Amino acid sequence: MTATGRALPLLLVATPADAPPHVLTTLRDPRFTYRMVHTGQDALRDLYRYRPDLLLLSLRLRDPGPWDVLQRVREMTEDLRVMALDRTYRERTALRALEAGADDLLWLDVPLPFAKALILARLRRAMPADPAAQLLDDGVLRLDLLTREASLSGTFVPLTALEFDLLFALAFNAGQVLTPEQLLARAWRSRPGGDPTKVKHAVLRLRRSITHATGQDAPVETVRGVGYRYVPPRPARS
Repeated sequence: MTATGRALPLLLVATPADAPPHVLTTLRDPRFTYRMVHTGQDALRDLYRYRPDLLLLSLRLRDPGPWDVLQRVREMTEDLRVMALDRTYRERTALRALEAGADDLLWLDVPLPFAKALILARLRRAMPADPAAQLLDDGVLRLDLLTREASLSGTFVPLTALEFDLLFALAFNAGQVLTPEQLLARAWRSRPGGDPTKVKHAVLRLRRSITHATGQDAPVETVRGVGYRYVPPRPARS
C-alpha cells in the first residue's frame, strides 16, 4: 500500500504462453493490484476501464504486436508509464521499445528482488510528490484523484471511472463551456474525430448519479449548441 492506503493498479499484457512467472511473483504484493490481459485489443480497452498507474507490456505480444499497442497508447496519453518486458536483453529490440514510447525495460532473467524494486521505482515516479496536487475542492465539490472518490456537500457520490473523469474535466475548468470534442479529449482521451453523441449520454448518466446520491441537481449546465459547463454550487448556509 502507498502512504495514502491505496494499492497501485497495474495492467499486465502478455499471451498465456508468455505470461512471465517472474513478474507474476513480483506482483503478488499488497502494494500492487494488477489485472492481466492477453491481447493488445484487451489492453487498449482496459486502459479506460482499469486506469492503471503502470502498463507492463510483453514484447512477445501478437495481433496486434507491441509496437502497434505502444503507438496507440501514446496517441491516447503521454502520462501513462509503460514498462516493456522481454525474456532477455536484446539491444535492437530494447532501443526500438524506448523509441516507440516505453519508459523502462525489464528483462525476465533478472533476480526477483531487482524486478520488484524496479517496478516500485517506476511507480514512485508515476505518483505525484504532493498529494494535495491531486485534490480538487471548491468548498462544495471534492474530487480526490488518488482515491478516485467524489463528494458533494459532504455526501459521497459513487461514480464510474468515466463519470469521475468527466466531472473532473468540467470542474477543473469551472465556469468555462467545454465542447463535446474537448470533453472527448480530456475525459475519454480520444483522438480527434470521436463520436460527440456519447458525451451527451455520459453527461446524463453523471447528472443521474449525482442526483441519486445527494438529492440535489447536478451542477452541470448544458449550453445549447455549444457544450457543457460546471457551475460551482453555493455552499449551504450554516
